[in-house]
Amino acid sequence: MPFDVIVVGAGPAGSATAWHLARAGVATLLVDKSAFPRDKVCGDCLSPRAQHYLGRMGLADAVAGAAHAATRIRFRAPGGAEASTAIAGNATLPDRTLVLPRLVFDELLWRHAVTAGAAFRVGHVRALLPAGGVVLDGEPLPARVVVIATGAALSLIRNTPLAPAGPVHSVAARCYLEGLPAPGPDLRFFFDQLPLPGYAWLFPTGPASANLGYWYNGPEGVSAAALLPRLLKEHAEIAALTAGAGPVGRVAGYPIRTDFLTAPMLADGLLAVGEAAGLVNPFTGEGIDYALESAELAAAQIVAALHAEPTSGALPATALAGYPRALDRHFRALFLLMSAAQRWAFNPFVLDRLFGRGAAGQDMVDRLIAVCFGAAPPRRVLAPLGLLRLLSARPQRPNIAPRRAS
Repeated sequence: MPFDVIVVGAGPAGSATAWHLARAGVATLLVDKSAFPRDKVCGDCLSPRAQHYLGRMGLADAVAGAAHAATRIRFRAPGGAEASTAIAGNATLPDRTLVLPRLVFDELLWRHAVTAGAAFRVGHVRALLPAGGVVLDGEPLPARVVVIATGAALSLIRNTPLAPAGPVHSVAARCYLEGLPAPGPDLRFFFDQLPLPGYAWLFPTGPASANLGYWYNGPEGVSAAALLPRLLKEHAEIAALTAGAGPVGRVAGYPIRTDFLTAPMLADGLLAVGEAAGLVNPFTGEGIDYALESAELAAAQIVAALHAEPTSGALPATALAGYPRALDRHFRALFLLMSAAQRWAFNPFVLDRLFGRGAAGQDMVDRLIAVCFGAAPPRRVLAPLGLLRLLSARPQRPNIAPRRAS
């Protein structure tokens, strides 16, 4: 059958886009290089904002029933001091995060799209058709719009007008652990004993299991996959929390794109969603919520354009121009703030004062996490008096000086 839209990549952004389109009656083909279930290396954390958009898709209960819930986040500053905050929701966002391995989460989304009416094929798209559509394992498949949802992979997008202008990748690695003595219910972030800008995380996936990872978003040639096993042995707090645990599978590294502010995302018959549009937070590394939200925005624009231009042939970029404008309205202010934070605040001086002041710094920690999770506007973090207090504060110091992994 002919397809109006072909979505390349069946991760959260691609499957969500296909679901919205199929539900609107658009003939949609979803393509992935692998059959499901299939793994995707990730931190596996679903923010309150991501849960909100899953709720709009009718998936909130299914995801929550399979996931581990966390209601607090704990931080360990470069100097060794610690802070924590409750995950605060609002009228539309829950006051929790969920941790669900992508092996399970992506299959839930994929099945949801197929149940809504999207067709699905396993195969490799290595080229686009000049008149609109893709070449799938050598077979030409025309379409009026191709949605690129291939995440950080550049093999397909590199030969399109959506190719980024320069290097765009940061690096991360993840492993799963089982048999933990007591990982606790909270999300944990570690900024000590490791290269900055970056952090290690320990996210419980169950009462005795966890996702352990490290993300580096700086200019040095750091290997996240090489550093992660060292943190298990040499980082005192991580080693204590994971004592006796056994790894499940290998340490897997992966790239991350965070270049939304400069990423091309639209051309004739072509647009990008989620991480393929650079939509990963450059300060937190989180991207699933932006994937789901950009999918909804892209699908709405495509449906409107198909109705406005019913003739055949690739939809011109002018018919889809509302999509990047919608992304800017939703994300530009946040990404400007997060990019500035990544550049100027991801260092021991600021992080020790942010997470190392005890009760005196609690308000700033609470506000930062509310902004990162979409429960408050970006301007909430920019209160001049709060920033002045942050930069002029004296952080607490633990009794034991931490070591640094390099």
